[in-house]
Amino acid sequence: MADAGFRIVPLVCGRCAARMTAGKEQVAYQCSGCGSVWELAGGLLVPREVDHLSGSGDILLPFWYASFIINSQEGVVDNTMIFMKMCGSVKTAAAPNEAPLVFVPAFLLPPPQSIRLGRNMTVRFPSLHLSPVRDLPVEPVTVAEADVPAMAELILLSTLVEEKRNNPLFLVSFSVELSSPRLVSIPFMREGNRLLQPEMNLEV
Repeated sequence: MADAGFRIVPLVCGRCAARMTAGKEQVAYQCSGCGSVWELAGGLLVPREVDHLSGSGDILLPFWYASFIINSQEGVVDNTMIFMKMCGSVKTAAAPNEAPLVFVPAFLLPPPQSIRLGRNMTVRFPSLHLSPVRDLPVEPVTVAEADVPAMAELILLSTLVEEKRNNPLFLVSFSVELSSPRLVSIPFMREGNRLLQPEMNLEV
């Protein structure tokens, strides 16, 4: 007799009825038949929309991304130009008045490496040129949406100039508001033991 506190949910694609497989720490599941992505919510499999970044590569890495607002004793950061100044960037923003985006790696990485990659991607201020569904499967998603706010705050703190990171008064006043996170797959290229994203000068 099954334990009344548990419910077994078969991993069957709700679009094409193909069986899906799951890794130990996976939180979203991609159907190998039709490419759709599903996640558990309230004991049911529900579809999860995934955006796909255009570009060349032989592996698709998943990231969560969201627009954000930073509140601090220095005021409100709600556009890319102000955020660039806060993190000491001398780049010219392609869309200075748009809301800035934070990127959180959604695949399995040690926390320090995940924060570093998220920081490096966030301060590149990439424009999201999306493409249709890719032929390649997306690497397993192991970071749940519920974990994104805490990771995003750590990543954004790591982008700030050292003067602010070491200022207790600034840190006490620091808070982040996120929009609803979305998943995006980003193409990387394999080169030996490294994964490279040449358009953004990123390496995993």
